[in-house]
Amino acid sequence: MSVLNLAGFLARSEVNGPGIRAVLWVQGCPRRCEGCFNPQFQPFSPATVTSVPTLAKTILSLEGIDGVTFSGGEPFAQAGPLAELGATLRNAGLSVITYSGYTAEDLAEGDDPAWPALLAATDLLIAGPFIASRARPDSLTGSANQQVIALGTRLSAGRQDTFGSRTEFTIAPDGSITATGFPEPSLVRQIRAQLRGT
Repeated sequence: MSVLNLAGFLARSEVNGPGIRAVLWVQGCPRRCEGCFNPQFQPFSPATVTSVPTLAKTILSLEGIDGVTFSGGEPFAQAGPLAELGATLRNAGLSVITYSGYTAEDLAEGDDPAWPALLAATDLLIAGPFIASRARPDSLTGSANQQVIALGTRLSAGRQDTFGSRTEFTIAPDGSITATGFPEPSLVRQIRAQLRGT
């Protein structure tokens, strides 16, 4: 049975692609981009290990979502299980967005046999490493070098600036807070200052 090592899961988001989307972040990334938004997701260490069928059932039970977004960590480090999950979700009518720190050329030339399967299960690919000196947060990308590539007909690679706020805070019943999206640098500075009490 295929399993995924998840760093996080969010049942509903409006800032991780067009429409309302479930979002899953995988644990582990070999890219180590300087200024990474999720450095805690880089180590290849056990986090929340779940089977693909269980996760598919959870996502397909969510009402009113338009698709799912795979992020990380590095999704292509777990390409096989994500390809299986993505194919199941797409067959059920949901769209799939996949983020990767690899460039489109890296993914096309890679020798991992699971990479083409994940690309085939992806409707919209956001490819390329985060480069802090080229930071230009918009609706889908964190830096200007990243490419937005349509791999299917369900989602357009055109600008997606119309699908909502760039930052979203979700408070779970246990009080934990998930922040996602691409916040304005001024918001990040303000939150850091308040946490430091300055």
